[in-house]
Amino acid sequence: MLPEETSKRITVLRFILSCMVIVFHNNKTILPILSDPALSFAQPAVWSHILQLIFHFTFALAPVPLFFAFSAYIQYDKDYAYPVLLKKRVSSILVPLFSWPALIIGGRILIKFVCIKLFPDKVSSVLPYVDEWSAKDWLAAFFGNYDDVLSGNNYLCEPFVMPFYFIRDLFILVVLSPLIKKLVQKAPLAYGLVLAYMYFTNLRPVIVCVNAIIFYSLGFYFACYNLDAFKLADSVSWKKFAVLAVASFVFVMLTRNTSFCAIVSCLFYLKISRNLLSGNEKLVHALEYLSGFSFFLYAIHMPYFLPAFTKVWFGHVSQNCFTDLAEYFILSVIICVCGTLIGILCRRFIPKLFFVLNGGR
Repeated sequence: MLPEETSKRITVLRFILSCMVIVFHNNKTILPILSDPALSFAQPAVWSHILQLIFHFTFALAPVPLFFAFSAYIQYDKDYAYPVLLKKRVSSILVPLFSWPALIIGGRILIKFVCIKLFPDKVSSVLPYVDEWSAKDWLAAFFGNYDDVLSGNNYLCEPFVMPFYFIRDLFILVVLSPLIKKLVQKAPLAYGLVLAYMYFTNLRPVIVCVNAIIFYSLGFYFACYNLDAFKLADSVSWKKFAVLAVASFVFVMLTRNTSFCAIVSCLFYLKISRNLLSGNEKLVHALEYLSGFSFFLYAIHMPYFLPAFTKVWFGHVSQNCFTDLAEYFILSVIICVCGTLIGILCRRFIPKLFFVLNGGR
């Protein structure tokens, strides 16, 4: 049985982690730096680049790995029969996986017909003609382009499903969970070594991204062997964490490998969850309430919401080191607030649609 404190610590982290996904994807100003972190030291505004890199590598790498780990940990604890598990995951994963792209495609078709009436000469620049899509195009719209997966693009190029690789991979792992569970139980050392090799060499499985299978499996490890990740994080003092954070930052600057940073980032959120629970009671209640919108916020921020805000920002604000920092932090907050408010309004006025889009949550 999942301990009550563990359940609460996971709950208070859900919304915060969803917000950090927005920060992770709001990376327009640091994409050149992320492709080559050493470039930041060659730029005039070196301090702003370093600040963004530190924040990105320390706080923005943990959300998706922790979501996979928490999902597996809770699944192992619930111990549903396999048919029951699949039925539940169809409702919570597959339904929103199909619903969001369908909503986006439907909206684009509606825009197309409006534009045909109002701007017949410009309609081709508004959206592709879906009536010309092949069967492969339709599959790619809902599942992603398989050619991209084979080439190592975990995040996919299809705009409709780009943010949903997480739930697509999660459902695949749920289907494979009996096999993964057996490996964790029967061959923990051998399977663990394989996972470690995959993680630090970034060896990409064909059907899911590397972080998905590794952190999902880690969730099984912790549940199967009664390991408490939260207690482990609590045992690390803030001074030790600071040393680890600095070491991980130096590591990624030298190697361009974010594996170590992601682990340290996960450690931070596991550790801070205790401070959140022992803090202001109103804050805890607020985070518990907002956790119900964590998936909705994650789903709505892409493929149009975040890019639209970014386009408006850079269309009206000149780019320099100060506005880059403002965009990185302030715009992320604005998007989190607006996305959450849309979720609250959706649940208030069209609850059935919210229920479907939120995976029954």
